[in-house]
Amino acid sequence: MGYLNNYLQQFRDAGKDELANSIEKTSRRIGKKYISHFTYTTHEMGLLFGNIQSGKTGQTFGIICEAADLEFRYFLLMTTDSRLLQKQTLERAQHDLPEFAICSENDEEKFRSAKNQPVLIIVKKNTRVLQAWVDRFRNSKKLKGNALFIVDDEADAASENTKVNQKKVSAINDRLRKIRDTAQASIYLQVTGTPQALLLQSLNSNWRPMFTEYFEPGNGYLGGDFFFPGTETNDIPNFIHFVDDETPQESAKHVCAPPLGRISTNLAN
Repeated sequence: MGYLNNYLQQFRDAGKDELANSIEKTSRRIGKKYISHFTYTTHEMGLLFGNIQSGKTGQTFGIICEAADLEFRYFLLMTTDSRLLQKQTLERAQHDLPEFAICSENDEEKFRSAKNQPVLIIVKKNTRVLQAWVDRFRNSKKLKGNALFIVDDEADAASENTKVNQKKVSAINDRLRKIRDTAQASIYLQVTGTPQALLLQSLNSNWRPMFTEYFEPGNGYLGGDFFFPGTETNDIPNFIHFVDDETPQESAKHVCAPPLGRISTNLAN
């Protein structure tokens, strides 16, 4: 059936057809427009963005599966420098992508021994961790003659060269460049809900995306319009109510904005 079809079938079996259709639409579009035309001789930078908390991980896994169907075999997915987030993403990949060899930060042997299945390595954007994989990629020679598919989650956090105005290269950006250069070719997919900084980079930075794709949130998405509707008419949704500044301490845990009438939320209503 293919990696993408197998991944999507999990959602359809769970009755989540709308989510499966959304992931398929995004993955097939990127596969057709960019991955299928990849020459395996260049390093290309792309951007996938969507609304905050709108399912970027599910969409990203779908794109990885589509790339695997199109003959990519080595994938590196980087989270922010959070042990909890890296562990959460790793466990989700192990559950959702059983046909892949899923490697954590120290799974060098698993990476080296994988043969007839795509390999997905999930790491934090941490200087030490990234340098370790620079060395592993170079020493194993696994990427010799192969392309690397890199996914940079929250790509506007730490990945950019924060020392560009000092005519230097920041540590994380340096490691990312080295990882990219260990392969003869690569697709580097930046993923974020806040793409402004990435799009405003100069053309000669070599870090500005060559292509951009946006995926729409599903019908069940709760975004800014849900939590803060009617800003022009001062409408207040029924799950938000104002409380006095004299709120007892036992209720303070619900308070989410200081003075001028604090706001408390109750999403159970």
